[in-house]
Amino acid sequence: MGDSNVTGSSRSETAPRVMTEPSVPSISADMRERPSATEQTRGQFSALSHAPLAVVMAVFLLSTVVIPTLTNVPIGDDWVYTRSVEMLVHEGRVEILDLSVVTLVFQVVWGAWFSVVDVSFVSTRVSTITLVALSALAMYAMCRDIGISRPNAALGTALYLFNPLTFGLAFTFMTDPHFTALLVIGMWLYVRGLRPEQVRLRIILLASVAASCAFLVRQQGALIPVAVGLYLLLSQRWRPTLEGIRLSASVAGIPMLTIVAYYAWLLIVHGAPEQQSAFLDQMAEAGVHESRILIGRMTYIEVAYIGLFVLPLTLATIPALRSLHPPLPRGGRIFLGLWVAIVVAGGLVFAGRDLFMPYIGQYVGLRGIGPTDLHGGRPQFVDRNERYVLTVLALLSTVLFALFLATRLFARTAPDRSSASLVTMVGVWQVLGVLPPSFHFRNWIISVDRYLLPLVPIVIALLLWSLRDVSLMKPLAWIMVVLYASFSIAGTRDMLVFQDATWNLANQAIEDGVPLTALDAGASWDGYYLYEYSIANEIPQQTPGGPWWTHLFGPATTSDYVVSTAPLPGYEVVREARYSSWLDRESHPMYLLCRSG
Repeated sequence: MGDSNVTGSSRSETAPRVMTEPSVPSISADMRERPSATEQTRGQFSALSHAPLAVVMAVFLLSTVVIPTLTNVPIGDDWVYTRSVEMLVHEGRVEILDLSVVTLVFQVVWGAWFSVVDVSFVSTRVSTITLVALSALAMYAMCRDIGISRPNAALGTALYLFNPLTFGLAFTFMTDPHFTALLVIGMWLYVRGLRPEQVRLRIILLASVAASCAFLVRQQGALIPVAVGLYLLLSQRWRPTLEGIRLSASVAGIPMLTIVAYYAWLLIVHGAPEQQSAFLDQMAEAGVHESRILIGRMTYIEVAYIGLFVLPLTLATIPALRSLHPPLPRGGRIFLGLWVAIVVAGGLVFAGRDLFMPYIGQYVGLRGIGPTDLHGGRPQFVDRNERYVLTVLALLSTVLFALFLATRLFARTAPDRSSASLVTMVGVWQVLGVLPPSFHFRNWIISVDRYLLPLVPIVIALLLWSLRDVSLMKPLAWIMVVLYASFSIAGTRDMLVFQDATWNLANQAIEDGVPLTALDAGASWDGYYLYEYSIANEIPQQTPGGPWWTHLFGPATTSDYVVSTAPLPGYEVVREARYSSWLDRESHPMYLLCRSG
């Protein structure tokens, strides 16, 4: 509207003049395009309205300075995927190691773009941070497109970024943050392209590209266009017409071609990685009985974790609960009843087995953020009583989440219900996507929390949409987000410092003459330095009764020397170092041990 007003004004002032007055100056193009004072004020106001988002992004970027982001060490399975990046950059080939269960191709290419000068664990970590930051902008835009106000959208973006699971994984090169970031970007583009009032095929095509890239990180990316297609079918927005065929092709055409091309390359050219084949065997071995048990456990665990993901928002609704008497549609009552039944039944079963939150804490657990696959591990700083309180808060929070979602999602007159339904459908299919990789852990630790990461942005966006007419206690919500951020920053810092101390001690041992095949310095070290050597030389496990990583990652190590955070029977201390922790505000020892004799 502003541009048309300016144009109209310029036309009235530059109307045809008498030819005998050529000296009268006309309005120049620069003057015609210069915004008026009113437009400048409106533009400044628009920029200020996004100030909360700018602050959130600035804090996230500043946190990369507080945290030792440039520490050149891997976290968890980083080394597996970074090796693939090294092969692409140095040898010009895409190689997926046998340990990789995921598709991985996009992540390797994305990491290689950041590793042109030098491949390192730093360059691949920066690639993850960058993609997560981009997804935060998409998260904000998606919230706006489903009708959430700017302040609440900024709040949801902050909760997504500084959730301990999102934040901790953002400083790794794991597949989970890459997949989730692409999922958010794809969801936003699908929501924007499939607005009820206007379908935009070009934006939908971009969304399908994002979904294809998500599949090229983890297989469950194939579920994104499936969810969108089912949404269109159930909402009666798809018809078997020429336009319907064009819409279907836009939504799923590129992902389908990507999936076919990938598996043709994998099976014919590359060869299926060993763990991908083993993964299918594990699902077949589970059978109906074990599958049913896993589905039941994971259903409750996902419901409970959703409560933690949205806890800052649900706490902020408590002051307004007394004044709320929303009509609950029949479908909403059924949904809420099933949700509460899952909470009660699952809570009682898990409590009876003395299991409390965090149930599957691999990356956010009792020892902080990040895995501790090292002898001795890190000290536990969460006691049983705190776990009990955390469990109660999570379950109360998830019931409130279900209450608000049931109230709005099943009301036919809810604003932007169509867009929210699309996000919901994607979320339902991602819940199902958590199950296949969990089969590997079904008889061990059930699953790992990083598989739940895709649910974080989805449930936050849905709850904020459900709370559009609820007066949130914003200061309380932001205080909780700050607490989440403080824990995330401190825990992620401790994760990197701990791993840096581990690798420094291991490197000192190598410099002192300890052979690589005699040293066990944890899962990442053994894997990075010994996995390919062990496989190439067909070396069986040389550490009888050793930890799991000496069997899977480093069979060649004899473990004559061990890096550990505690003395071990049969070993003598060779060297001692210390590492600091912000979470428990203490300094802890780390040892290089040598087998006695």
